[in-house]
Amino acid sequence: MKRMKTTYGWMITAAAALVLVGCNKEEPKTGAAHPGAEAYQQGMAYLDGDGVVKNAAAAVGFLGQAAQAGHPAAMYELSSCILYGNGVPADPNNAFAWIQQSANAGHQKAKAYIALFHLQGIGVEADPDKATRLLKSEVAADNHFAMSILASFYQSGTGVPADEAAAFKLHQQAADKGNADSMYFIGRCAVKGLNGVAIDPVAGAKWYQKAADAGSIEALGKLGACKIMGMGVEKNISDGRDMVLMAAEKGDADAMHNMGVCYERGLGGQADPREAANWYRVAAEAGSAAAMYNYAVCLENGNGVAKDGAEAMNWYRKAAENGIELAAKKLNG
Repeated sequence: MKRMKTTYGWMITAAAALVLVGCNKEEPKTGAAHPGAEAYQQGMAYLDGDGVVKNAAAAVGFLGQAAQAGHPAAMYELSSCILYGNGVPADPNNAFAWIQQSANAGHQKAKAYIALFHLQGIGVEADPDKATRLLKSEVAADNHFAMSILASFYQSGTGVPADEAAAFKLHQQAADKGNADSMYFIGRCAVKGLNGVAIDPVAGAKWYQKAADAGSIEALGKLGACKIMGMGVEKNISDGRDMVLMAAEKGDADAMHNMGVCYERGLGGQADPREAANWYRVAAEAGSAAAMYNYAVCLENGNGVAKDGAEAMNWYRKAAENGIELAAKKLNG
């Protein structure tokens, strides 16, 4: 599971598929030290590899102790580990039970992201209407996590009629409250001119910076790409490549693809066809449509990898299925 100091996040496609990756770490807001605070911090250190070697099983052990002591954030993180089988056997029912306890304890992210369990029937009967009601209730309570998720519902028409204007408004509200996912969304709209937003690379890069500072892996990678190209920010290929590499190492597929581009073109270092092909492959396997196409080209021509026409066609097909027109033309040509 891709993670950056946190767990659940969102991405809802038109097919209503769900990817929980996320950012915006939320610390528990308690006056005195919580009895489970020390175990929670130890668990998160093992989960993130912060000062220790990553050890998911050890993380789950400490998070379990903290959760049993009533620590809301630990309950939330434990739910994620159990859902994905990270350090413990996957168990959707138990994952739902812990996120429900976290929400009941007032954890803001849990109160928002539990809606996704209801949406997809994870450990509970699927009920898209209930998911939407929960989110709207949390939006009314000024929960920016709920704003961001509900915005994605309006983007895809999940549980509500598709409404780009409503989606953008909610993302803007959430971004203004510091939500990393929504800050990334606003930045992407500004850079690419999406959702009726005028193209403004400078504004887009600023939103990417804010989102990256708040923990968004995707924004970190995109900001690095902006620096490499000098788009909206001062051009600095070396710093930009470092940022892209950081995002790639944390699991962002677009950043992985862009590392392939760096190695192919010699951006920030010597060109290396073998490394380029390897990054394209990893990115393609992680879901990057552009990387699927570029890896297919490498396979077809033997660029950094042994020629394999059949495998190249396989990746061209996947790229075409994910909207790459050049791949579709290749198949039809």
